Amino acid sequence: MASKSNGVEGSEWARAPPPTGTCMGRVAKIFYDPSDGSILGRTPKRWGIALVFYSVFYAVLALLFAACMGGLFLTLDENKPSFILESSLIGANPGVAFRPMPADGVLVEVTNNRTSESYVRQLREFLAPYSNDSWFTAKSGCTEEDNYGFPSSPCFFIKLNKIYGWIPDLYDVSDLPSDMGSDLVEYINSLQPPEREQIWVSCWAEAAGSGSVEYPWGAGLPARFFPYVNERGYRAPLLPIRVTPNVSNSTIAIRCRAWAKNIRYNKSLKEPSGYARILLQVNDFDA
Repeated sequence: MASKSNGVEGSEWARAPPPTGTCMGRVAKIFYDPSDGSILGRTPKRWGIALVFYSVFYAVLALLFAACMGGLFLTLDENKPSFILESSLIGANPGVAFRPMPADGVLVEVTNNRTSESYVRQLREFLAPYSNDSWFTAKSGCTEEDNYGFPSSPCFFIKLNKIYGWIPDLYDVSDLPSDMGSDLVEYINSLQPPEREQIWVSCWAEAAGSGSVEYPWGAGLPARFFPYVNERGYRAPLLPIRVTPNVSNSTIAIRCRAWAKNIRYNKSLKEPSGYARILLQVNDFDA
């Protein structure tokens, strides 16, 4: 008696035997079989079913993705980050930056026989938005009229990086830090109380005798510009420093530090912060 497996007589073929013919003929039938009109093993009808299925599948998948992204963007505020200050990735310690930035990211070249046009042009473009601000136009020194001090005594503009909602915790004149320079302490004490509402900035040459630093506009960033809340037309305060090199044919480093109780200086070797370091390549200057 013939056995059955899954309802199929064991004495009969469950599937048709493989087609006979030459090797090339069998390979050709993989791509097109004229007996049933199949292409790559599927008839046009089955190809149509597969195409409709995957079209609907990916359309639904794209719709779900679009709905998720749309819901996400609807929850975002265009003007305020979802995570600010301590909860954000950048934290609540503002970095200190300077302009103009060197072209190669390392050095600003200062020479005695030519004007550094690229740096002057960069400053002109950077400062153009401030041209209608009364506090800016009232300043003298380190302006386009004096070529921003280039090349003999170049000016650099110190700024704090923008951190949404950050409010400076200012030092009181009776509680200035012990490591603050005596020149800055004397300058702060010479101001009237309303003028002391500032984030102080001090700069110095890392190598003694390599250069001197002046503050044409004073030594502080006014606290009235903070907090930054992404208001239209907001422009961060700037503080110029004028650097006069005392050496020639060498590289000098100027370090500028911002002073407030909630600005941490040089947090760690892996995370330097609270200061900017300006490198100048000085050429053809009389010692």
